[in-house]
Amino acid sequence: MSDRNLHILASPAFLISLVLLLLNDFVFKPQLHNAVTGKLSDFAGLFAFSLFWTAFFPRRKTFICVSTALLFVFWKSTYSQSAIDGWNSLPFFDIARTVDYGDLWALLVLPLAYLYVDFSPEVHIPRRLVYAIAVVSVFAFTATQSIQQHSYNTQYQFPISKKELLKRITRLLNNGEKDSFENAETIQVRFDDCGDIAMANVQEKGNESVIVLTEMYNRCPGKVEADELRQLFEKEFINKLREEPVGKSTVIQTIRTISP
Repeated sequence: MSDRNLHILASPAFLISLVLLLLNDFVFKPQLHNAVTGKLSDFAGLFAFSLFWTAFFPRRKTFICVSTALLFVFWKSTYSQSAIDGWNSLPFFDIARTVDYGDLWALLVLPLAYLYVDFSPEVHIPRRLVYAIAVVSVFAFTATQSIQQHSYNTQYQFPISKKELLKRITRLLNNGEKDSFENAETIQVRFDDCGDIAMANVQEKGNESVIVLTEMYNRCPGKVEADELRQLFEKEFINKLREEPVGKSTVIQTIRTISP
């Protein structure tokens, strides 16, 4: 292994992508909550991830880029859920991802990373610093895959039928899926790019309906209190449903039915 390959970790493009990944996950996402921050980690992360492994295994450059693309597609698909559940059954930290096929646009950076390997400038820095950068890189790649989970049993009553409540939920997002919530019992509400996810049951009691918040998840770095997540759910979901007409949330990304 040549020094030049290890020094990819100290090259300008790699360091810029690494810094962007860390800033986006720890600063921009929690503060800005917009479409740019939602995608920036995927672009910066894929670029840095492929260069990272190529630096250590330069003769496997093609294999690394192709494998990275395939793993990313798998990770962003529903097929990875069984692997996630298997990992989360172990006594380590929990992991999570959001199924969003729009994230696959980030694959466009892999050809750039492939070409950059051959044209990256040689940067001579102490070997210890290179390995320090490698340690920071591993932390950056794994930091936002961990997940925080909070359990609840909070009920919200609505003086309308369950059928009418489900119609209001559809209008809340206005996503065109007018039939998707018919007879729904459990729904998943995904908020902003920190991956805040709420799990709730929709029940009918007499002439009223009830939404029961059961769980919420967050995968941005840093501890988020249970009350903070619950307040987000109430502000952007429950309170919007109570408005006349139904309000529109700027931070809810998807609402979908969860099969029993």
